Amino acid sequence: MAGQYSHKQFFRRVPHLQLAEYFKSKDVDLRIDFTELKEKDVDTLFNAFTGLSPELQATIEAEFQDVNAMACEGGVAALIDEAVFHKDGAFIDAIAAIEGFHAKVMWAFLGKKDYWRGATMFLHADNVSASYWKKRNDLPSVPPNVEDADIDKLARAISEFFYSKEGRGKNCKVEPYRRNKKEYFFAYPEDFSQSGVEWVSDTLKTLAHHPAFEIIFVYSEEEGSLDIYAPKNTKAVPELQRIFAKTILKLNSLSDGTVDRRVYDLAPMDDAGFEFKIEPVVGIASVVVTRLRLTLKQDARRRIILEADTKHNPKAVYKLLDELKLPAYHITQVGVKVTFEALDGRRANTRSFNITYPNSCALNYDGKDLKIRKMLAVSGIEPKAV
Repeated sequence: MAGQYSHKQFFRRVPHLQLAEYFKSKDVDLRIDFTELKEKDVDTLFNAFTGLSPELQATIEAEFQDVNAMACEGGVAALIDEAVFHKDGAFIDAIAAIEGFHAKVMWAFLGKKDYWRGATMFLHADNVSASYWKKRNDLPSVPPNVEDADIDKLARAISEFFYSKEGRGKNCKVEPYRRNKKEYFFAYPEDFSQSGVEWVSDTLKTLAHHPAFEIIFVYSEEEGSLDIYAPKNTKAVPELQRIFAKTILKLNSLSDGTVDRRVYDLAPMDDAGFEFKIEPVVGIASVVVTRLRLTLKQDARRRIILEADTKHNPKAVYKLLDELKLPAYHITQVGVKVTFEALDGRRANTRSFNITYPNSCALNYDGKDLKIRKMLAVSGIEPKAV
């Protein structure tokens, strides 16, 4: 995601003419001639902005922070995914032609508000750590029911479950989206009321509010899988699975099986001659193993972690492994670094992640991470049923 927000950095990265369009849409007159303002002159903009009323500054700052958070490769990819869903090829061509993430995202924010909500939620889901998702892949491959009545049933069922068990969740809203042949359901049950100290104008006050907590369902009809993100509510996951199956898949019952029983086959990566198959995957330049975690066969409580600098020798980890002459072991975790092809003279992007036996991998299911998963599958590493 984009870096920490600051007004001046934001004004440097967003073209002034886009800022002029934004302030015009808000009917805010900064008394600045944007056509004469130099792109590097952010002090004039900053001084004019901080001269606005505190209430107006707060409203605008919140939107600027939203734009800043989306101004990254993942944010642009999420916007494109929304455009693909709406079959808007013109949007994809137009955003590709704009230079700079902030300019791309501000253009979309100003002109395609219909895509904004879904894209921001996709980016949020993409940035959830893989360890927080609870998956099962033994569901029947049936089409989901996503009419308004079905979504309302899901929201009511979630509300009734948490309210009867914990006394919270009296209200709940569910927002459905479709992306890359997967159905996303973002649920927001009402949490316990809280109070906090806040600034109201120039006065510090203690205010009560009713926050929502979040649950995300991601269903794939093709895979027969359901992923659930329910932080601090993991014990509720089995019931949430049943609720989803009943309201969205129209299944009268659901078995208690909740474990993804597929495993990564890490054994081939014990061989220094192992090569990842990257030819079928567009955009990947190289893949190297940077780290190995070994669990000794004679005592599973004892582990050895090997790391080496692969900058000048892609097989440095294996060279170290060979030099150590270790007792028998199993590979239980592999650190991988993927380098993507450099485009338009830009610096090549990289992605580092761990694969952990039996079925944990810190990759998402979108964008470049999806390309990596395809590469792992072609290479014989991606999980298989046992």
